Amino acid sequence: MNIMIRLDSVKKVKEFVNIASRYAGKIQVSSGRYTVDGKSIMGIFSLELGSDLSMEIEDREESSRLIRELQRCIVA
Repeated sequence: MNIMIRLDSVKKVKEFVNIASRYAGKIQVSSGRYTVDGKSIMGIFSLELGSDLSMEIEDREESSRLIRELQRCIVA
C-alpha cells in the first residue's frame, strides 16, 4: 500500500518514527530515488523533508491501524 505523507517538522518525524516502530511489518519512505526504513529516524532525516514523501506499508493487516495513527502526516 502506497500513501503520500509530509513530515515537515522535527516533531512530526519523531512522532512518525515512534508510531512506525510499534508495527512489525516493513515500512519504507521514499523521496525521489531515495528509499529509507520508515523506522529509522536518521534515515527519515536524510530525505527532503517538507516535500511530499511516499510511504510503502508491507503488512496489509496492520495498515489500517497504522494509517489511523499517522493521520496527521498523511497528505490529503
